[in-house]
Amino acid sequence: MAGILADWTEEERAAFGSRPLRLGHSLSGSPLFGDDALEQLIDATPRDRVQVGTMHRTARDPGSWREGDLGSLGGWAVLDAVRRGFIWVHLRRVHETDARYRALMQGIFAEWERRLPGLRTYRHSMSVLVSSPGMNVAYHVDVPGQSLWQVRGEKRVWIYPPRPPFLPQAALEDIILKRAADTALAYEDGFDDHAACLDLAPGTMATWPLNAPHRVVNGDGLSVSFTLEHWTDALRAAYAVNYANGLIRRATGRDAVLSQASRGPGAWAKLVLAGLHKLLAPPPPHPARSSFRVDPAAAEGIRDTAPGARAV
Repeated sequence: MAGILADWTEEERAAFGSRPLRLGHSLSGSPLFGDDALEQLIDATPRDRVQVGTMHRTARDPGSWREGDLGSLGGWAVLDAVRRGFIWVHLRRVHETDARYRALMQGIFAEWERRLPGLRTYRHSMSVLVSSPGMNVAYHVDVPGQSLWQVRGEKRVWIYPPRPPFLPQAALEDIILKRAADTALAYEDGFDDHAACLDLAPGTMATWPLNAPHRVVNGDGLSVSFTLEHWTDALRAAYAVNYANGLIRRATGRDAVLSQASRGPGAWAKLVLAGLHKLLAPPPPHPARSSFRVDPAAAEGIRDTAPGARAV
């Protein structure tokens, strides 16, 4: 599929993956992201692939982020609750649910690689995000290579440097080892002085360096966007080194900075350590964290289900 990406300048090509970029695309009118298609997609997506979140309306602290669930609601009711409430709905791996989204994802990556000779990506994944007017998304970090595509509504994205104090090394390691949620980062207001702030409208998308923390605030209308994840050999090597560093830190109790170099004998040893651990160690448990259920009839579109749950 051709013609999805807007023309890139030579400067944008050179900066891809090394700094935050806002680029154009042609998907703002795609029927795949209209109400009818979204209702069908919500109904078709297995519930274990749906993440639902909310947080205090004015908060930036990731500690106010809460997880919930859709219960047995159908697509129409979910969209109604999102429009009138304060909810973020994340439909994971939609390329495995509907072949139309898989074709779109494959077309984008094919065009991407044509634009950037030498780029080879794999382990692609696509997720769709539907969120309420004004909704915050907590300060967090993503592990794979990531891009965010705005299709309906508007949002502002703050993207922070992927280094301490914005991203402590031990915190990234715990997230990669799945011992902590991707929101397990400390946020301070002063961080914004060092962030790139990108405004996304329909027909724009953002990319940023690997593991760059970011947070999002929606505009006044319903927001529909999607994310693409990918890996390259370089990204996988960086992941494996951080994975191994986390194992070493936990085994030794070291609080020092560990090398994140992904080349050389030390890096090769870490790649082996990470590979063996992933092969032999059982995956960490994923405890249920749901504290609310989406309810179109409730204030903010949610009804608390856990004792002591915090209101938005």
